[in-house]
Amino acid sequence: MFGKYLRRVAVELLISLGVLLVSLSAILSVGRRALFFPDSFADHLASSLADPRVSSFVADRVTDAVVKANPDLTAFRPLVLATAHGAVSSSSFQALVRAAARSAHASLFSERGQRVILSVPDVGVLLRSALARANPALADKVPPQVQGIVASIGTRGVDRLVVRLSQVSRRSAWLTLTLFLGGVLMALGGVVLASSRQRALLRLGLDLLVAGLMLLLLMPAGRAVAGLLPHGDLARNAAKGLWDAFAGSLRTWGFVLGGIGIVLQAAGHSLLERFDPRESGRRLLAWVENPPGGVRARVVRGVVLLVVGALTVLRPTDAVSVVAVLVGGGLAFLGLRELFEIVLRAVPDSGAGAVSTPAPSARLRVAVVLTLAAAFVAVIALVGRPPAAAVRLETGACNGAPELCGRRVDQVVFPATHNSMSAADIPDWLFPQQEKSIPVQLEDGIRALLFDVHHGIPVAGAVKTDLASDLGSREKFDKAVGKDGVDAAMRVRDRLAGKAEGPRGLYLCHGFCELGATPLVSALRGIHEFLVQNPDEVLVLDIEDYASPQEIAAAFAQSGLDSLVYRGAVGPPWPPLREMIDTRQRVLVLLESGRKGVPWLHPAYEGVVQETPYHFTKSSELSCAANRGGTSASLFLVNNWIDTTPAPKPSNAAIVNAYDTLLSRAKQCQVERGRLPNLLAVDFYRTGDLFRVARALNGVTQEPGR
Repeated sequence: MFGKYLRRVAVELLISLGVLLVSLSAILSVGRRALFFPDSFADHLASSLADPRVSSFVADRVTDAVVKANPDLTAFRPLVLATAHGAVSSSSFQALVRAAARSAHASLFSERGQRVILSVPDVGVLLRSALARANPALADKVPPQVQGIVASIGTRGVDRLVVRLSQVSRRSAWLTLTLFLGGVLMALGGVVLASSRQRALLRLGLDLLVAGLMLLLLMPAGRAVAGLLPHGDLARNAAKGLWDAFAGSLRTWGFVLGGIGIVLQAAGHSLLERFDPRESGRRLLAWVENPPGGVRARVVRGVVLLVVGALTVLRPTDAVSVVAVLVGGGLAFLGLRELFEIVLRAVPDSGAGAVSTPAPSARLRVAVVLTLAAAFVAVIALVGRPPAAAVRLETGACNGAPELCGRRVDQVVFPATHNSMSAADIPDWLFPQQEKSIPVQLEDGIRALLFDVHHGIPVAGAVKTDLASDLGSREKFDKAVGKDGVDAAMRVRDRLAGKAEGPRGLYLCHGFCELGATPLVSALRGIHEFLVQNPDEVLVLDIEDYASPQEIAAAFAQSGLDSLVYRGAVGPPWPPLREMIDTRQRVLVLLESGRKGVPWLHPAYEGVVQETPYHFTKSSELSCAANRGGTSASLFLVNNWIDTTPAPKPSNAAIVNAYDTLLSRAKQCQVERGRLPNLLAVDFYRTGDLFRVARALNGVTQEPGR
């Protein structure tokens, strides 16, 4: 008798402890995935912006940062705040948050566990863009380099505790799997050890059902605790939203464990006595009205009813959700049990043997029920399995096409413009070679820019080329713009009398800045703003440089574009576009001079790029012969224009940019050089079919929505 008692205690202990270990492994798994892996942490944080509680808090912080940067905007704070709400919910802002979160995570969860400021860069760019549609004058007052400080992490005791837990968790990555496997084995061991397997199955189902319910209740409980930590209503609501975003997988685990428990309960009951829901309801009501155990039980009942009633009044929505879950679970139980009983009627029953020692036909009935239960469990686990990571918020496309995300740089064609800075829509620019300026080119779909950088001095409303400072020969300038171009530049130069109106600086010019000039910092800032607003785009910049790498790098830093440059190795294997996007290294910068000094300003024609000739006077001369860079470099530049220096002709572009002509030449060069034309550079990019040809070479049939 005592032995049976010990056996029953051991069975119950094994089952309960096994279910507890499985539940702990679920909690640990959710915590590890959400907090302790950089990509998952960043994805959860970015996805939380979809919650109005979180986005309202972040918009308020961003507005504070803008007003602090320019106090004159204080009077316009409500308008800035309303605009910030819209900007925060955009995919561009979510991409900024994801990148900032990765960086903050790497610092916070380092071995030192230091204090980290979680700031989102470039929010000023997004706000300026959003405000420009409604109030351009106000948009101009928003500093583009504003960074929104979202949180300061690592200063409080709870932050340091999380950091220490993360370090323990990383060193014991095996713990989650050990707890899960150990719990499963213990629970199964309890079922096997039991003298009545059916009743052990019922006990396991009940414990799993309770465990699932507890995991579900952790969501509102954790939300309530999270809301008590910060100060201020916005921060408290944001904390609740963050809890829901990071701990949402607990709900999935709760449904999975609870669902399995319901299945096992239904399976176990179908093997025992006929289940009467009305009788069970009467028993439950009688237990509530008159619980066994005397006064102590009545006190417990009173406290439970009081707590449940208070929570129902205070949180009616959550209470309705709990009731709905319980009712749904009860209906599922009744339905499953009914199905099990229907199947069992088809199985012959010899009527011999006790429940504890089933006859062959009884064993068959047990096997049938367990098989059906296992099938239901598999379906529940498959449908409700916890995700490996939060759903990413990417657009699903890279450079306008999902097909390009997994391709390396040397496997992608980038539509390119030659002398990109020379545009007809820029006032006073002589001899333009493109219809539109760089910002419009990027919006239209250009993904590689070829431009020149010179020194210039602002004089009398124009820019005078500082020939003495340029790191190049006068002969090369003469060749670039021709005799007529040099004569025109000299005539303009002669009119630029008087003192300089500003310091010497770097400009985008074609040979002579007198023919047209755009400040380099201004151009780079426009590129940076485009990339901030379009977080899934990768660009290539090919710079014909007449300034030192250090000067050019300083302009990149001043514009903010240096935060997005590619800093990896140049050459096979190139990274896929998606990897460049995820690591915020979306701009490959090449220098034609090959000057050293700045690691991320890569020498173009020293093993990186090979090209075709670029001086053709008529279309019949177009060839794929080797030019700068030899024939071994991994990136291939195809120069496709007719040279009528100093005045390029759109009529020539209409011929060489036509779909059949351009595609035929690109494919011929691909065959001859054994390289995909990665940079397909043209004059007057809007004339002809550059983008359609690039899509054909990339194998992309659908035009990107712009």
